[in-house]
Amino acid sequence: MEQALKVQPAMADAIASARVDLAALHRIADQRGWSEAIVNHMTMMVPGRSDQFFLIPYGLHWSEVRASDFLVLDLDGRTLSGRGEAEISAVSLHAPLHRRLPQARCVVHTHQPNISALTALKDQRLLMVHQDAMLFHGAVSYLDSYDDLPLDHGAGELCAEIMGDKLVLLMKNHGPMVVGETIARTFQTLYYLDRIANVQMKAFATGREVEVIADELAAKMSPFMRSHYLGAEAVMHFDAVKRILDRQGADYAS
Repeated sequence: MEQALKVQPAMADAIASARVDLAALHRIADQRGWSEAIVNHMTMMVPGRSDQFFLIPYGLHWSEVRASDFLVLDLDGRTLSGRGEAEISAVSLHAPLHRRLPQARCVVHTHQPNISALTALKDQRLLMVHQDAMLFHGAVSYLDSYDDLPLDHGAGELCAEIMGDKLVLLMKNHGPMVVGETIARTFQTLYYLDRIANVQMKAFATGREVEVIADELAAKMSPFMRSHYLGAEAVMHFDAVKRILDRQGADYAS
């Protein structure tokens, strides 16, 4: 498939690995209840390229994604290889982030309940309610209004502008956008974001006063948290969940 794109032989292994990992990410996310019907999207820049990205065809459920299924698109949404249709909101939201943000090699957008519930609040700020929340201190940006369905590049350009150098964008009444340099780091970020949103919403649900970690301490600890959680540990965690898929006999790598 990549031969049509004139891929250099040295990049073949990296491209094959990226396909496998992105397929695994879809399967893992579905098993955790992060998928929604046949919508939402997880994309990855083609290794060695800054102008092409992988996207599943419209209509494919995350539970059935395989490495061989991905379309390859350019940043204008034109299909360069693969069978099927590119869903319009995937292109309009993801392509501008891939184009404009250096940290957005991988871009994930979900409607998963824990984080979507947080974005439904009048104040959708992620609070330092648990030590793991310090991972996100200074790493979250916010789109604080909901205006329309994201059906053109203007929506993605706005998201890219607001996200800036952050790892997470919380979109009011919509859900999260999460980015990372690698699939493993992006998965790790989304994993902890989901857990912290869940903790925050459960704490709110008690009706009792919530204790928040001091801003000074969170600011001090956040660089260490990101280095630790999003470094080698992210790779080990992602490898571990792929081994779970393998033991289940999942065919994501085909």
